[in-house]
Amino acid sequence: MVDGCTVWGSLFRIIIPLTLPGVAASGILCFIFSWNNFLFSVVLAGEATKTLPVAVFNFLGYQSIAWGPLSAAASIISLPVIILALIVQKYIVQGLAAGGISG
Repeated sequence: MVDGCTVWGSLFRIIIPLTLPGVAASGILCFIFSWNNFLFSVVLAGEATKTLPVAVFNFLGYQSIAWGPLSAAASIISLPVIILALIVQKYIVQGLAAGGISG
């Protein structure tokens, strides 16, 4: 191994730091896509097993829309995604930019 690193040393000092931004970016994007999965939940979820987007959809009625509870619920279910994106913003940018660098 180069510079006297063992297999485990090269894993922890070279491979993991290089792959961490890409793994973090893909993890965040997977979390966001699964959080926003609406159609799957509407079709397959029962009355007792609703996801949050389906529960917010229930604020829409046939003749009226409950704007207050709808906006409050939409704000609350958006908070985890926003907080998570703000925390790992650096890794998202590094992971997306790392794919565009050649050589």
